[in-house]
Amino acid sequence: MDPVKIVIFVAAFLALLLLGRKLSAMGESRVPMLPPEGVRMETAQTNEEEPSRSKPVLVGSDLPFPVNLPEIEQDADGRYNRPEFLNYYFGKINLQSGPENPAAFCDDFFLQARDPENQHNFTYRYTVATPAGLQQAMDLEHLPSLYLGTQVLIVPRWDVRLILETVIDQILELYGEKDPNEKEIALPDED
Repeated sequence: MDPVKIVIFVAAFLALLLLGRKLSAMGESRVPMLPPEGVRMETAQTNEEEPSRSKPVLVGSDLPFPVNLPEIEQDADGRYNRPEFLNYYFGKINLQSGPENPAAFCDDFFLQARDPENQHNFTYRYTVATPAGLQQAMDLEHLPSLYLGTQVLIVPRWDVRLILETVIDQILELYGEKDPNEKEIALPDED
């Protein structure tokens, strides 16, 4: 085969590959992993051997728990009424200081829990945002639409107590209905 034909074939193949990727990316709708404009990422150095990772400076276990919870009780069937809540935090936003603009934010919210029956730890994950924060996220990523899935909480403005109460109410409602080993909304911890 002639080397010129091979070069032309490879160039045409790469051009079609790039065109295909561009066209398929135009139809994608996803929640961006970047914080909305104006939200600072805070980093903390865990130890000298490990590179710094982005994580909240304060997490829920560092603060008083702002929500009144019912006592953990076991019913006649051996099921518990709720998990033990261990910690909560946002992916990028500091719990104590909150976002720079309380009326416009979008971030992942995590609530770590333990099943009292088998002591299994798991993490609930929600996307929490304001309508303005969703619009910022869409504008930042130039998205024509946004699919958020099922674990989404839309709030009018930053209010940690409201966010936590809403998430816990939803968890408690589902916790009594499901077998603890079938928690669809929980992500297993990678301990």
